[in-house]
Amino acid sequence: MIRFNLNQLKAFYLAAKYKNFTVAAQLLNVTQPAVSLQIKSLEKFYGIKLFSKVGRQLVLTDAGEILYQYAEKIFALTSEMVQTLNDLKDMRYGTLKIGVTSTLAHYFMPDLIAGYQKFYPEIRIILFQGSSADILQTVQEKKNELGIVGRLPFPAGIRSIPLTKQELWLVASPNYPGIEEMRSGISIQQLPEFPLIFREVGSSIRHVITRFCELYKVIPSVRIESGSLAFIRDLVIQGHGLSFFTKTAVEEDIREGRLVAIPIREGTPRLNIDIITRERAHFSKAAKAFLDLIEAEKRDGIFKKMEQTAYMNQVLRP
Repeated sequence: MIRFNLNQLKAFYLAAKYKNFTVAAQLLNVTQPAVSLQIKSLEKFYGIKLFSKVGRQLVLTDAGEILYQYAEKIFALTSEMVQTLNDLKDMRYGTLKIGVTSTLAHYFMPDLIAGYQKFYPEIRIILFQGSSADILQTVQEKKNELGIVGRLPFPAGIRSIPLTKQELWLVASPNYPGIEEMRSGISIQQLPEFPLIFREVGSSIRHVITRFCELYKVIPSVRIESGSLAFIRDLVIQGHGLSFFTKTAVEEDIREGRLVAIPIREGTPRLNIDIITRERAHFSKAAKAFLDLIEAEKRDGIFKKMEQTAYMNQVLRP
């Protein structure tokens, strides 16, 4: 059992380093007898001599040399620890782990991360991509501190913070058979007539579309499933079927004629996007700074622009 405290060890360390009890006392802002008492307490407990005198010079004994080497390592680590904690406090060091769905990672995370690193260039960012269900699991298991996902039925122990909303558009290739008639819109009741390419189970987009279809007692005809947004997009462009994407994900393809938006007459499904964390989670400085950035972006940046471009429905869709 260790029976000395760091004050005793610090008194010994400074006296040994400078070979002088008086200098050690000055550095510790105590009296010289107080330093002597601390060192004598160490010597008495362990039954060893730490110092001897050769003439007027203070010299470490063999035991003193060994203890000094350990003390030097201990206080070097202590200094490193204090510096690291100060760096964390001042955001000069740390890691931010975020889980985000593939769609969101591609279409607005680059701007968010660029903005974050502008202010906190020393923070390391680890971005995990997956379905909303995958990301939910990583937050539950504390692998990610934050998650940005489409809204699902979240279990107990998960806190969700509303972030923004995205319309979900049904799209097809401009060469898809009958596309000219479909441009003006279809009824949700017609959806089973078309082959759908769906995201994998656990995707929030799939969850929203499935619930939307259930509302109208419609069972969609799912022909292909994939976890890859890019793969689904390519299949739709090639004319292999129809699929639902967030508006942001297909705006450029529609403008440039690679895809056509097909309105749903009963209404446009919407995907709620949330930030998720564990209930009562204690946020790191890095995570707190990211949440502050999100709030600023919701007021003035990416998310506000996403929500203020509803007029593009009239530009991009007949």
